[in-house]
Amino acid sequence: MTVNENKNQSDTEYKIKNIYLFSVDLEDVRFCMDGGLNYAERVPLMTEKYLSFLDEHSCKTTFFVVGDVAKAYPELISRIVQKGHEIACHTNKHVPLVNMDIKTFQKDLAENMKTIYDAGVKSIYGFRAPIFSITEKTLWVYKALADMGFIYSSSVLPAKNPLYGWSEFGRNVRLMESKIWELPMSLFKSSLVSFPYAGGIYFRLLPFFVTKNLVKNAWKKNQPVLGYAHPYDIDQEQEHFMHPDINNNKVYNKLMYVNRGTILKKAGKIISMGGKIIPYIDYVNEILVKT
Repeated sequence: MTVNENKNQSDTEYKIKNIYLFSVDLEDVRFCMDGGLNYAERVPLMTEKYLSFLDEHSCKTTFFVVGDVAKAYPELISRIVQKGHEIACHTNKHVPLVNMDIKTFQKDLAENMKTIYDAGVKSIYGFRAPIFSITEKTLWVYKALADMGFIYSSSVLPAKNPLYGWSEFGRNVRLMESKIWELPMSLFKSSLVSFPYAGGIYFRLLPFFVTKNLVKNAWKKNQPVLGYAHPYDIDQEQEHFMHPDINNNKVYNKLMYVNRGTILKKAGKIISMGGKIIPYIDYVNEILVKT
């Protein structure tokens, strides 16, 4: 499968400036661990903190929801919807795509969608792969998404990465051959390193003056800033354990707990710079589709 080179950010003059596509990957890491339920429940409390933050700044965003979270906390999903936020899919069990084929993925995604619909969601348009695991090896996912009625994905880390990355994808939004929009993570790139500066652990660790300059540079090019956060990214009281999906890397696991008190403060600073947080589907419909 190839990508359509005719539609990308560099070709487009956006009507809305300073887009900040902040998002929440709503997952409960306990569900991915042996004995995980022995640890304290934290997802509902952290989600309420995100909702309060978004209310405070009069913003609506996108929550990429894992199916087992929607099944465990249907009232929480309903509350997110009542607040006016978008709900999108993040697979049913948070399994990286490399561990599936198209048939198992379709079954998994159908279950993910069912749990979300059962929680009261009326429409689902977007998808995010666990750990940004869409790469050259998993391009079959776009056909599957198109066949199941999706409009966009935000599942590519356009850099080399110890886990999953697709450095050849490029840094711009693209319309894939299957007519699915792919919105890759915003990237800091140098001759030595590349990483998604507005999301997760990278967002927590970077000094804000660096992030601020990167955000301004993106906006000068009329590019959106794409970021992501998890419930644990703001949880300063969570018990310490080896997080799943990091290959038992002790150094990386230690970093999982650093600067958790900074995420919302930094996101707030980006808003104060003029950043406009909107749901991903609004960005696709109002900016990509209409231009």
